[in-house]
Amino acid sequence: MTAIVKGTTMHDRRLACVGFVVGIAVLVTGCSDDPAPQKPRATAACPKTLPKPSFTVPLSQIYLNIYNASATSGLASKAAGELTWRGAHVLKTGNDPNPDGRPEPRTAEIRHGRNGRQVALNLASQVQNAVLYQDDRSNPTVDLVLGDSFKFVPVPPPPAQKVTVRVYNTTFKGGLSGTVAAGLRERGFQVAANGNDPNGGYFPDDTAIIRHGEFGEPAARRVQLSIKGARLVKDGRKDETVDVMLGSKFEELVPAAEATPAPAKPSSRPPGC
Repeated sequence: MTAIVKGTTMHDRRLACVGFVVGIAVLVTGCSDDPAPQKPRATAACPKTLPKPSFTVPLSQIYLNIYNASATSGLASKAAGELTWRGAHVLKTGNDPNPDGRPEPRTAEIRHGRNGRQVALNLASQVQNAVLYQDDRSNPTVDLVLGDSFKFVPVPPPPAQKVTVRVYNTTFKGGLSGTVAAGLRERGFQVAANGNDPNGGYFPDDTAIIRHGEFGEPAARRVQLSIKGARLVKDGRKDETVDVMLGSKFEELVPAAEATPAPAKPSSRPPGC
């Protein structure tokens, strides 16, 4: 009970009683009814530095599912094509089922069981800023979950000996394709053909155009090292061959000693991490 101080007016006493009743009501309400639970806000997981694998598991021995947790439609299928080309075995693609109800990754998450950690660490070498998560599976398969900032680690350019190239002249300089083809052949490239451009192309503002298919980009980058200022252009070819279209601004090949790949730069963390 609340104490009524002697000497207070009737109005003061009524206010005190009203305040006491309201306080009891709030107390009872707070004890008898739990507040409605609020749905936790999912925050995308940021990448951490991963250790190097204890041993090498080649991509040819990795079996994985690829799930899309990004806003980009078809990303899982596109990633599956890339990883299949790199040598991995993709079992299934689709949207992320997220069985644990965890926050989706910002870049990529690789889910694995207790027997799949080394597999996951090897797969992580193909993906920028991946995080690992262990679930309760007992087999060595893994899941690759793609976030909005997902990117592959670029495939290093192959040795010149593994690159097949055709060299075409689009300029008025006679014999140019033969000279360049001979220079590339000396560096180990497999020159399949040379001559004037069969499509009659003309590139007055370019050193060269290097055309390649979806999986020929690493080979195209190897050729680009020998032709300063050359532009890479993707076309619809399915193989890894490369076509060099020599433009009017071409002068000479980069010296062989300088036509080497730059050291790989560490990938930057996505915004917000």
